[in-house]
Amino acid sequence: MLDKKQITRDYKQQKQPAGVYAVHNKIDNKMYIGTSKNLPAVIRRFEFTLQMESFPYQELIDDYKKLGKENFEVKILDELELKNETDKEIAAELNELEELWIEKLKVDGVSFYNKK
Repeated sequence: MLDKKQITRDYKQQKQPAGVYAVHNKIDNKMYIGTSKNLPAVIRRFEFTLQMESFPYQELIDDYKKLGKENFEVKILDELELKNETDKEIAAELNELEELWIEKLKVDGVSFYNKK
């Protein structure tokens, strides 16, 4: 017999892939850059939050409504190789990785919804 509580505990203890992602406007080559300790959840949540107009950047919501969902995609830019880091260490690594990606993308001429 399955122990549902144990299955739930095991799932919660699993480390999800953490990393840097981008919401890419394919028409204007504009991006929202973010980090997450759970990349699969970000991908599932992205379209829902834009449709519900609860995404934190109004300019992105407006573009999404104007250009249509087919002109946006979520890209995983980088993943951390997690070992036994604490949440604080993971957050610091993600912030550093995000800044590296922003600098790299700026050189490529990308503009951002959320970064100056």
